[in-house]
Amino acid sequence: GRKKKERKSSLGVPKFLNRLLGMNMKRQSLVFDYFMKTLDDAIQTAKTNGKYDVGIKSLKGQSIEFLKRPQSFCFRGLNGPNESVELYSVQLDAGLSPEAIMEMYNNLVGGEGTVDTDGSVDLTNDSPGQGWHGTNRTRSGGRRRNEIVTGFYVDNRDFYQVTEKVFFIHNPGPDSDKCLVVRPNTGKKVESKTSLTNKFHKHRFGTGNAISVQRAMEIWRREYDLADIPFSEYYQKSCRGRHRESYVFAGSIVPILNKILVAGRYHGSDNENTKKPFNVVRVEVSNAAELNSDMIQQPSSPEQIQDGDDEMLQADPVVGDEDDIGKGVARELVNKTSKVRFRGAITKYRDNDKNTHLDPTGSYFVKFSDGRKLEMDAEQVNHGRRKFEKEVNRLVSIGMPREDASSIDEHTKGASLAKTKLRKPILHDGEEDPDEFERNFEQEYLDVVPSSIVGLMFHREDFHEHVLQGLSKRLMQMGVETTRSLYNLERLEKAEAQRKEEE
Repeated sequence: GRKKKERKSSLGVPKFLNRLLGMNMKRQSLVFDYFMKTLDDAIQTAKTNGKYDVGIKSLKGQSIEFLKRPQSFCFRGLNGPNESVELYSVQLDAGLSPEAIMEMYNNLVGGEGTVDTDGSVDLTNDSPGQGWHGTNRTRSGGRRRNEIVTGFYVDNRDFYQVTEKVFFIHNPGPDSDKCLVVRPNTGKKVESKTSLTNKFHKHRFGTGNAISVQRAMEIWRREYDLADIPFSEYYQKSCRGRHRESYVFAGSIVPILNKILVAGRYHGSDNENTKKPFNVVRVEVSNAAELNSDMIQQPSSPEQIQDGDDEMLQADPVVGDEDDIGKGVARELVNKTSKVRFRGAITKYRDNDKNTHLDPTGSYFVKFSDGRKLEMDAEQVNHGRRKFEKEVNRLVSIGMPREDASSIDEHTKGASLAKTKLRKPILHDGEEDPDEFERNFEQEYLDVVPSSIVGLMFHREDFHEHVLQGLSKRLMQMGVETTRSLYNLERLEKAEAQRKEEE
């Protein structure tokens, strides 16, 4: 029995394919087609049951943006005070514009059509159902005619009272059992030829429903405009809006992943009927810079300075030679609720043809404590010098030695303490929210919004609220420290460290 089990466990796909080579070509074709059919059925069953692992899935659409800056939470308490979980709200436009589908049509079919600004179409070839008829391979290795023709189709059944449904279908040829199907409101998807053939036979659309490109673009424009609504709304039966809002958990989620999944009612069951309620997704957005624009660098001219000059002490101005290298410069990132200051030093001066209206002319290169390297002119550097001097004098006034206060070295004990950035809890001291537990663990997000993230996305649009509530309630019951508790501890530790530094 044991040898039989060992022999069985040693059989796998590589050995199967190796033995397949020992058969004649006809048997190879028959067995391999059967193997691929069985594999496709197993994959389809896994997808139906929610057990198919697609790895990291990229969110795709003609437009993907973050709706706002993310929410930030610290769920680990003292076990991970510097580990945060962010919740991003993602707006995805899943549709495909008439201009985009026209470009795809031209690339796939070889036409030369364009869509004008008024929605009309200029064509050199406007016959219905352009493309490849072709055949499919059968199980026996033969060929069967396939009536799926690349082109535009409509579903004009009576219950579509607002507008006909328009489709673009591309049949790639006999070596694929799938077709590309595109809709104005949902974009691109892949569908099996068997599924499409069944729809043709049920008269949802067929060769008689193939339409000209001109007419297709008229309907496409109409549907695309009608679909300019949220995904949760319909513009007619079975036709949803193209704007979908999703929520993605990112950041340090691995240490609390099991707790998140339990809060999401997923326990890793082996039951085939238990579907995974989430996907691991990659999100790349186009508006990160816009969201970071309210966290701007200090203005380049004195007229735009937010802090009055009377608040800044004088500092030795730069003179335009090697003596300027090593001088301290500060820059600020400010938004509506917070201000972060980074210190740095001039690393290079270059007397080039830039900034000839200033004295000294040329460019300064400055490296800051957050790793940024910026090219600045003399006016910007002198402004940063005054801010740097203001910061130094503030630290000296509370008892820090001037040598430490002026040091750019991040390892200087006094300077490190001075630059410690405390978290900013959402709730005030002594305040707890008994209804929205997650607010007890929420803190202001002070970092730069990234342009891409990888995280956990639950299928249901509103399920993130349930996950946050369930997770936070459990952590409160376990006695995990809230962000307010962590803030109070950090403040005490910083005050004690400063007191020792003064002694």
